[in-house]
Amino acid sequence: MHLAFPQTAWWWIAPFAFAGLIGSWAVLSPRRAALAGYASGLVFFTFGFSWFGETAGALLGPAAPVLDLGPALAEALAFAFAAAVTSIAARRCGAFAFAIASAAAFALAEAARSSGVLGVPLEQIGVAMIDSPLRPLAAYAGVYGITFATALLGASLGWWLLDARDARRARAAAATWIAVAACTALAWTFWPARHAAPPSRRVAAVQGGIAQTLKMTPGGLQVAIERYTAMTRALVPQHPTLILWPETVILAPLDYPRADIRALAQRFAALARETGATLYAGSLAQTTDGAENTLYIFDPRNPRVLDDGSGATARYGKEQLVPFAEYIPGPEWLRRLPFADQIGVYRPAHNAFPTYGGATPLICWESLFGDIAHARLRDDPSLLLVATDDAWFGRTEFPYEHAMAASLRAVESGRWVLRAGATGISGIVAPDGSWTRRTALGGAATVVGEVGPPVDVPYAQLGPGAIALALAGALAIALFGRRPRA
Repeated sequence: MHLAFPQTAWWWIAPFAFAGLIGSWAVLSPRRAALAGYASGLVFFTFGFSWFGETAGALLGPAAPVLDLGPALAEALAFAFAAAVTSIAARRCGAFAFAIASAAAFALAEAARSSGVLGVPLEQIGVAMIDSPLRPLAAYAGVYGITFATALLGASLGWWLLDARDARRARAAAATWIAVAACTALAWTFWPARHAAPPSRRVAAVQGGIAQTLKMTPGGLQVAIERYTAMTRALVPQHPTLILWPETVILAPLDYPRADIRALAQRFAALARETGATLYAGSLAQTTDGAENTLYIFDPRNPRVLDDGSGATARYGKEQLVPFAEYIPGPEWLRRLPFADQIGVYRPAHNAFPTYGGATPLICWESLFGDIAHARLRDDPSLLLVATDDAWFGRTEFPYEHAMAASLRAVESGRWVLRAGATGISGIVAPDGSWTRRTALGGAATVVGEVGPPVDVPYAQLGPGAIALALAGALAIALFGRRPRA
């Protein structure tokens, strides 16, 4: 199943992987299935989280494996739950109901582990499948709808292969695959994104290409200032209306009351006036007990500025932080544990108005949470902005998986997405999930292109809560409805 994710990105293998997993769980008792499922999940997530130690692993020395194995031990519980339900369904359900129950259980477990302040929305099957023919389903049922459809295909196949001579199982598997294909075809036929209005607003993203090993050095700040200023100034002839910089490219709190910092902030305000574009600059904001990961918004068309001394018109602070990376959830005494001093001291921000000028930002980790992106649609933004620093993870699979999540957010929301990555991947994503502009991973680059108005997709109205409720209902009906066993 891991091969469905970058860098191989063999999305087509996922249903067959599900067939093997679900088929193996179905023949075990619920307790043994849960243990086997936990073991399966541990292997899957250990592979999937192997990039956790890139760059950051060097800070922990011999304790580096905890970055990978620790989260895998927790996330594997989702597989254990799905496996136990699959075992129960094999004893209670007919062929159709079995496939629905096992697929719904897996999708619900994925939703549960991907939500909340301690959620880990990584290695989601729906993300891996966003470049598959199932993509239109995300406009109606989101990421968990795609996960459910993929697992449904695998469950029906796995149940049939356990007894390939059973005609009823063969018919149920064939009918399931036909039904998924038919639903996907209908979703594509009536997909509003296929008839989106042509884009007309020019925007830009700047990718400085500064590696983490340079960014964190004493001279890294000056390199970033000069590079991002020069690359942004070069965009003037193309007349963008909005320019996005990546997350924390300026490692200095622009609201700090020091003369050189105030001069730097004024320099960025002047840069926005020179380009005539609203500039989103990734930086920091000071707090009494840490810092906030912040995008400062310099709008040359708005004469009002904040009273924090930054000279910005507005700012957006990251609300959903990465646990055990940007902060330690729990009591302060945890800071006394070995290597805990290497964990950041960021604080979650609280934005009264996260959307500015029709654009709403999502900083790095936040863009992986479908519920956060959906919540922002209350302000009816026309554009989603994703500012991220994936330079921490080099050329591992995560920068690619993270970029795939931007495609998914575009399809789910019906919005255009402008993405700026410190070392890539940067670009512009249309509401149908296709990239109209895209940079390579690594070096410095700029992206300039047009975005358009949003399209009205059903999922934007439904949201992940409604889909989770539907999955729970399907699971309950499949398990407790009166059905003959096949």
